[in-house]
Amino acid sequence: MESAPKIFDYSLKSYADTLRDYRDAGYAVTSFQEYLASPQERHMVLRHDIDNTIEQALRVARVDAEAGVSSTFFLRVHARGYNLLSLPSLQIVQEMEQLGHEVQLHLEGGLCDWLGSDNLDWADRQRAVFEAAVGRPLGGFSSHEPARMGGVEFANGLLERWSDSVAYHAYEERFMMPNMKYLSDSSGRWREGHFGEWVGKEPLMQVLTHPFWWFEKVPAENY
Repeated sequence: MESAPKIFDYSLKSYADTLRDYRDAGYAVTSFQEYLASPQERHMVLRHDIDNTIEQALRVARVDAEAGVSSTFFLRVHARGYNLLSLPSLQIVQEMEQLGHEVQLHLEGGLCDWLGSDNLDWADRQRAVFEAAVGRPLGGFSSHEPARMGGVEFANGLLERWSDSVAYHAYEERFMMPNMKYLSDSSGRWREGHFGEWVGKEPLMQVLTHPFWWFEKVPAENY
């Protein structure tokens, strides 16, 4: 009897099944940190940008761990939906790290348009808040809406400025095409097809998801 066709949607079941498919196809599926420490011939760097709620991020962190993979969670310090300095958020960060995941900064620009100064000053301030919250030096960052803060050029300059502890940013050339196949579910849409459709097609990949889009039964459970 033929097996049922795979369903590629935003359900957490489809997500977990896809992670297992990559592992079965011989991919290491890891955080940026683990990739940099031990790159494999077939390797997916799994990234989650946390724009809105940290609780939904924890749900995905648990799914990742159950599937036997690690990932990098990038957290904001200016989010309206969560306070990184609150006890519930810090407990979630603690659990993420205990599950084997990496937690770093989701850096954002544009605040200077309202509050003065410039993006560089606000970046330094965000780093300081993040480090105060998690109690350790920053190791990497991803840009939230990169165009608002000078794009990749700004991030490259910041990487050099922060080289005392920061080893990477997520939009570096080494993590993007043509060096790595880059797939993202930004705005709830895979522009080149669900990442489950790419198993075995590219040896090196960076996959970005936003946990807000992923659900157990129906999308409405998230909002």
